[in-house]
Amino acid sequence: MEQEIVTFTEGIITLIAALVAWLQHRRAQSSECTTDRVVRYFDPADDTITQAPDLLPSRSWKMDDATKRWLVFDHSPAEQESLLRQVAENEEKRSGHYTITVPSGWYEIEYGLIKGSGKLVT
Repeated sequence: MEQEIVTFTEGIITLIAALVAWLQHRRAQSSECTTDRVVRYFDPADDTITQAPDLLPSRSWKMDDATKRWLVFDHSPAEQESLLRQVAENEEKRSGHYTITVPSGWYEIEYGLIKGSGKLVT
């Protein structure tokens, strides 16, 4: 009888250990998938991930206030409003790369920073 209890207890412990190992394996696979999405998001050659993964802090893809001030400098009030609205819309979509335009020019934004710009000649 005592041997049966020991065998039963060992079986329960083995089952619990197997369950814990399975849960850790699932968590590791999920983590690898998430890590892969983050790496692909920041890879300039890979355009399959266009929206920032949920685990990224917003400073990775949002424009800070100093950059916004630089962006709207020397634009008319209507263009300033349009530029800031376009930035807000793209940040809401969690876009990493986007282009915003106003009648006087355009800006290419990447990860919240101004990557390029141009003036439209009329």
